Amino acid sequence: KAELQAKLLTKELEDVGIRINCRPPDITYVIKKTGGIKFNSTVELTHCDEKLCRDILHMRKVHNADILFRGNYTVDEFIDVVEGNRKYMRCLYCINKVDTITVGEMDRVARLPDTVVISAHWKLNLDFLLDKMWEYLDVVRLYTKPRGKRPDFSEPVVVPRGTAILDLCNRIHRDFAKRFKTANVWGTSAKHVPQSVGIKHVLQDEDVVQLMTKPGK
Repeated sequence: KAELQAKLLTKELEDVGIRINCRPPDITYVIKKTGGIKFNSTVELTHCDEKLCRDILHMRKVHNADILFRGNYTVDEFIDVVEGNRKYMRCLYCINKVDTITVGEMDRVARLPDTVVISAHWKLNLDFLLDKMWEYLDVVRLYTKPRGKRPDFSEPVVVPRGTAILDLCNRIHRDFAKRFKTANVWGTSAKHVPQSVGIKHVLQDEDVVQLMTKPGK
């Protein structure tokens, strides 16, 4: 039943243009004013061909465009690129009440892609679910350290993975970036502890950051 519900939810999301747990197709599609349709691929195509792509574009009254496939993609994936309004998101399926099924069935469901099994009633596997949620959200936790004080580990600043010091400054206050002088970083992104870094330094999960600013006017 849980697997059926997951399939139904996935289908509903796909119907509104949301693609779950897949990457955007590496297809270049550029509409031009003249020159006709130019089609190229860097790999052998087995799911789609030039004629089919031309027919799809002609149906949409597109007669001038450059197309480049960098992978063996399907017709549906090409249409997604042409439409240009698809959203690609990661999804984690959480299957609850595993305490009501057999161990064998629980093991089988737990091995399904992008799936975590839990029992909310017995609080089973909740820590693993939390870890997976952090992984799928692709965010990191940062802790700020005021000068002369200890870091506040109770309230992390949650930001997307790949966040730099500049992004953190803008998140805290818009004037921080203008007045930025340097930053001290403790954590996995630092080569030594603490490391004095510039505004382009990329932070990692659970880094501690102390921002130094120039005196205000």
